[in-house]
Amino acid sequence: MILDSSARDFDSELLVRTMRASLSVESHLALLLWLQGDVRRMIPHDVLVSCNGSIGNEPYHYDIVSAIPGMRTSLVPPRTVRAIGERIQREWAAAAENAGPAAIARDFAPYLAAAEPHAGLATMRHALCHAIPDTRFKVDHLYILLRQRESFGTQERRLFELLLPHVDAAVSKLETLPPRCEDRSPYSSMLDSMGVGSLSSREREILQWVRRGKTNVEIGMILGISGFTVKNHLKSIFQKINVSNRAQAVGKLEAINGASQRALASG
Repeated sequence: MILDSSARDFDSELLVRTMRASLSVESHLALLLWLQGDVRRMIPHDVLVSCNGSIGNEPYHYDIVSAIPGMRTSLVPPRTVRAIGERIQREWAAAAENAGPAAIARDFAPYLAAAEPHAGLATMRHALCHAIPDTRFKVDHLYILLRQRESFGTQERRLFELLLPHVDAAVSKLETLPPRCEDRSPYSSMLDSMGVGSLSSREREILQWVRRGKTNVEIGMILGISGFTVKNHLKSIFQKINVSNRAQAVGKLEAINGASQRALASG
C-alpha cells in the first residue's frame, strides 16, 4: 500500500543519495533501476513518461520507463503519448504562467479519454507532472509520473521539483528509444535488400539493438521480454546468418552495410 506523503518522514539523506546516484546513470537499464529504486522510495510511482518537444510541432520525442510488463516506449502508440503529453504540457504551462513553474498533480483518467486506448496506461489513475523549459531550442522537457493508487500529495510535488533537474540530466544522457510502429529504418530495408529474408521482424529488431551495443537485459527491457528470451533469439540469429557470437554478427552486418553503401555510391 502506498502511503500519503504526509504520513512519511522526510528523509534528507535519501534525497541527497538519490541526487548523487543520478550522476552514474549511463544506460536505460541503469535509469530503470534508479527510478524504481531511490526515486521510487522518495516518490512512489509505477511509470515515468518523458516528452521533449513543442506543442503541435515536430519532432516530438518520448520515452517510457516502467517495470510493468508491456509498458515500454516501443509498445505504446506515439499518437497516444503525444495526445496525453501535449494536453498535460498545456496545463502545466498555464499553471506556470499564473503561479510560476511548479509540479502539478492531476487525475489521469480524463487524459485517456481523448487518446488511443492502451491497456497498461488504462490502469493508471494519478499523474504528477513537471517540466523544464529549454529556451534555447524552444521546447519543454516534460516529465510525468503515473501511479495506480493514491493521489500525489503536496510533499511529493515538492520532492519532484527538487529531483526534476537530476531526472532530466539522467534521461538526457541516453539515446531516445524509437517507437515500434516507426522503426522501419534504413537498417531494416538494408537487410531486406541484401537477402537476409530468413530473419523475423523480432530478430531484426534485436539485431538493431545489438548493433547499438545493448546487452541482453537492456534489449529485454526495451522490448518487454526477458533477457533469456533475447538470448534464445540471438542463438537463432547466429545460426541463420552463420556466425557464432555478437561481435561476428555486428561485423557481418557492418560489412553488408558497407557493401550496400558502395553499391549505392557507384550508382
